[in-house]
Amino acid sequence: MIKMPKGLWIVVADGAKALFVQNVSDTVEPDLRVMRVDEMENPPTGAQGTDQPGRRDGPGGAGRSSIEPTDWHQLAKGEFASGVAGLLNKWANAGGIDDLVIVAPPSSLGDLRAAMGPSAKGVVRAELAKDLTNHPLPKIGELVMAELAKL
Repeated sequence: MIKMPKGLWIVVADGAKALFVQNVSDTVEPDLRVMRVDEMENPPTGAQGTDQPGRRDGPGGAGRSSIEPTDWHQLAKGEFASGVAGLLNKWANAGGIDDLVIVAPPSSLGDLRAAMGPSAKGVVRAELAKDLTNHPLPKIGELVMAELAKL
């Protein structure tokens, strides 16, 4: 059985919550500890923006068409991912993280990747495209161990 490295950081995130977890054990059985939790209130777009979609004149005065409304909910998810990536960049640059696994749904994983700098990307050992923010730590550890065994 593969052993989870002591000091391995696991970031479990979605568009509104991020758990920063570290393995503090050097035995076969991981001992995961939550080191930080960041959460953001992100109600649906309808609750965030109340304006009607914008309108514009068609070419040659041939009528009017509406402009696609802003998805405030999706924008907030992207901003949250940028904040999480900013923390990872800061910690990786300072040497606070040297081994990292990222667990996030595919869209959030893409947002995190896009916002991470070279130093943070350089410490990523594995990525899991799953939404596990509301799962218990033992289940997260089990899934991360299974992913590490594939490497």
